[in-house]
Amino acid sequence: MRKSRTSNAPQPENSPTYSKRYAATVLSIVSVLLCVLAAVGAILFRDYFSMDNLDRLQAFVAEHWIVGGLLFVAVCIIQVVIALIPGEAVEIAAGVIFGAWGGALLCLIGAILGSILVLLLVRKFGRKFVEALYPREKIDALPILNNPKRRNALIALLFFIPGTPKDLLTYVIGLTDVSIRQYVLLTTVARIPSILMSTVGGDAFGEGKFFKGLVIFGATALVSGAGYLIYLLIQKKSNKK
Repeated sequence: MRKSRTSNAPQPENSPTYSKRYAATVLSIVSVLLCVLAAVGAILFRDYFSMDNLDRLQAFVAEHWIVGGLLFVAVCIIQVVIALIPGEAVEIAAGVIFGAWGGALLCLIGAILGSILVLLLVRKFGRKFVEALYPREKIDALPILNNPKRRNALIALLFFIPGTPKDLLTYVIGLTDVSIRQYVLLTTVARIPSILMSTVGGDAFGEGKFFKGLVIFGATALVSGAGYLIYLLIQKKSNKK
């Protein structure tokens, strides 16, 4: 009988199996890292997992700030790569534990390192890898791809505006010819206002100033909503062109 040759044949790069295989590999690696991080964090902070022990957690972090800072940066990196955990939640937690400015610094470092990792992964595995994580229509609709002449200005603007899908944008930027150095220069300063809004609110909660924290979060929600509407308008205008 004649044996079929299709079973061992390599999958073409435009096949769903090809892209999903790479996506599954990368996400598996990230999942393992997440589990290791969770295990380490559970061991170190097992006595602090409640708001009643917040003062003890803050004191522990103040005493072991290198370990605490490194673990939190790792959490930020994973948040950027997986892009499922809301970044605002991580930033608020940073403000509660490390204060407004310390938390903002850690979030910024983690966001930069996580974004660099995303860019390297996208450029290693290509567009099909991104399409395995996000629908093709969602990717093609982004103004960064549709307007290369104004790309740098758009990147800086979209990362400055709160409420824009920065993790998705980072994956898509990996498909362009923007260098990693350009990306870091364009987005680092632009991220600061958005991160600070969350960490300042988290810091207020950490100090027991709940009314102040609610006011800050309310203002943050309004600004983020307005920012997302601006993003949709930019996207709609780009699609028309």
